[in-house]
Amino acid sequence: MKILVVDDEQEKRRLIAEALLSVPGIADDNIEYATDVITAKRAIKKTRFELIILDINLPPRPESRIAVGAGLDVLRFIKESTQAKAPAYLFGLTAHDDAAAIAATEFSSPLWKLVRFSYGDSEWRAPLQEAIAYLQKLAKPPFVSDGSSFHTDLGIFVALEDEELSSILGLDGDWSEVQVAHDHARYYIGRFAGSKGALSIVATAAPRMGMPAAAVAASKLIYSFRPRIVAIAGICAGVRGKTEIGDILVADPCFDWGAGKWIKNSQSGFIQFRPAAYQWRLDEALRVGVRTVAEMPGLLARIHGNFQGAKPDSLPKVIIDAMASGASVLQTSATMEDVREQHKNLVGIEMESYAVFTAAEYSPEPRPKCIAIKSVCDFGDEEKTDTAHAYAAHTSAAFLYEFAINYLSDDGI
Repeated sequence: MKILVVDDEQEKRRLIAEALLSVPGIADDNIEYATDVITAKRAIKKTRFELIILDINLPPRPESRIAVGAGLDVLRFIKESTQAKAPAYLFGLTAHDDAAAIAATEFSSPLWKLVRFSYGDSEWRAPLQEAIAYLQKLAKPPFVSDGSSFHTDLGIFVALEDEELSSILGLDGDWSEVQVAHDHARYYIGRFAGSKGALSIVATAAPRMGMPAAAVAASKLIYSFRPRIVAIAGICAGVRGKTEIGDILVADPCFDWGAGKWIKNSQSGFIQFRPAAYQWRLDEALRVGVRTVAEMPGLLARIHGNFQGAKPDSLPKVIIDAMASGASVLQTSATMEDVREQHKNLVGIEMESYAVFTAAEYSPEPRPKCIAIKSVCDFGDEEKTDTAHAYAAHTSAAFLYEFAINYLSDDGI
């Protein structure tokens, strides 16, 4: 919830903040302050606040003296300007009789309330806290977008509900399932807490494997929860000779190995495929974060040691390089080799990341940044088995968790 307190009196702001922070779920990060009309209007142009607490007597400008009724200019701006992002609830709070008389007519909307403030009693606190409780009940996804504000820190997409989603929900996140109105997908919200701060998380799995389902599931996640980062986690095929089982692959670039066209060679008469490998690149700040976290002493040994099932003796590596997405499961060396020819630095192949990157890139504002963190479970050839699925899902999820609490919680991205 985003709250704007528009008041020029320091002690009054302190008491209002004290009342707000006494409500469960409200923290300092939820509250912004403005002390004059111009500053308040700028904030309302930029952000859609769920609640605005407005003093009626305010300075019109930062350098001005207090003017009786000047706060009503903010109210009229909300009513009349197309630049204003109207709040869900407006709460007028004044200590002066003249201001209350002037504002009474203006506060005629059923979602706007005018309350008398007093330093001598706390009767004004109850209606304010009731307003917050009302707004908290409405604060359910899909969240209304103002074009600039994110509502969730990290959205996690996986393709499989068994190993992949189970590994994510096995992370320390205090998870609970949440429903989105008219959407039958299953969403899980949680919180990753580290020494640098806490992150709000939402996780979901696609209804089936492949890029069409991934694009739809990721688009719904972005639209409903407005995450600032979307992460793809799970398992993939690695390129033999460049990767080992359990290695953590971070896609940069990511491309669709099936994009292109089939032609008939005019000389040989053979049918040939000409790839058109348009690429999505990893944001540079996220790349730096991956490198920083991967180099933390003992991290990869801890991830390896925390898995209790069958696993390789060697520790996993973190590799940032080219990954390809496609519509088919690969289980032949010849096909793997064909895909490798599309990018000399290819390290992994899977079925969803390109679609999720595309969903993020073409989503409405604010657009999230995207990162794919997948771990090698096989090599996409004739020796392909399912024996390493659980270990690969674990290394992917565990590294994503460490990346989130050690970098995303303190990066300003």
